[in-house]
Amino acid sequence: MKRTRFFSVLALMIILAALGTASAYRGNLIGIDSESKEDIVNAIETNNYQAWKEVMSNRLTEENFNERVAKHEVRAEMRELREDKKLAIEAGDYEAFLVAAENWPKLPNIQDEGDFKLLVEIHQANLDGDYDTVNELREQLGLPGRFGEHKMSGQSGRGR
Repeated sequence: MKRTRFFSVLALMIILAALGTASAYRGNLIGIDSESKEDIVNAIETNNYQAWKEVMSNRLTEENFNERVAKHEVRAEMRELREDKKLAIEAGDYEAFLVAAENWPKLPNIQDEGDFKLLVEIHQANLDGDYDTVNELREQLGLPGRFGEHKMSGQSGRGR
């Protein structure tokens, strides 16, 4: 009896996770066409592994693989550039920051070395936990939101 209940709960969790994922992607399950998406949801709802496996296997093409590889390479490059900018900020090295930001100008408010120095101060105040200073300096630079109030797409958590 306990085993049946466990598997029932597990199946329900899988279905909810799948539907939650579909909802999170606003119905766009990682580039899957609407017909395949419907087939996936139906397979999950009917607990039909073979149907799900067939739909998912049809997605395993060289073209899809190459798309994933290209996206992975772009993300890896973006992570590297973001890390280079972070290291430049930590070192207070404006020239290194300019090189790192050249191909990824996500901080249009940093127009000159004076703005960069404020950015370095913001970083240090953040590390020190001095969020009042962080907010004051962010306001000076015209950066959006107060500490903890803005969201940057594609990033989660502190220090990223």
